[in-house]
Amino acid sequence: MYVTDKAEIVIDATPGEIWEYVTDPVNWTASNSEEHYGLEYDTPDNRPQEGATFHQREEVAGMYADLHGRFSYIDYPNVAVWTGTAYYPLLRGLVTVRIPEGGTIRLEEAEDGTRMSHAVWMDFPNNRRGRFLKWVFTTVLDGKAKLYDHTNKELVFFKTRLETEAVTPTS
Repeated sequence: MYVTDKAEIVIDATPGEIWEYVTDPVNWTASNSEEHYGLEYDTPDNRPQEGATFHQREEVAGMYADLHGRFSYIDYPNVAVWTGTAYYPLLRGLVTVRIPEGGTIRLEEAEDGTRMSHAVWMDFPNNRRGRFLKWVFTTVLDGKAKLYDHTNKELVFFKTRLETEAVTPTS
């Protein structure tokens, strides 16, 4: 039982410039500093590659998550597809809920720059527990709206930083 969302924005930069900026784990973590607590890629250069795994600590809808994922497909600098499992510790870690998650990041050239989108999904189990968890996430926590807000905030940060840095003179 899926919860999905997609955010997109047009950035005045090339797909390559955007890719290089957003795949830096420091920049990705900074893109939502209130909800990102760190990102590491299991690669020699600490950058995503097809087949590479990653670990991100974050919060979504007010819930801490330990996300362990893998890049199943990369078409540099246009598309990155990731899947993983987010571990949500509840009741001070007494119970851990595991939710499969994933996303597709696209960078598509447009007339006025590059359209960057991030479509994300969460797959709640199709059983009583899963239906209850999905209900809590979507209603009590307003999770679908917060999922969009979380993803959109990242994109707005990237746009602001890339467009500001492009016009700021360097020493």
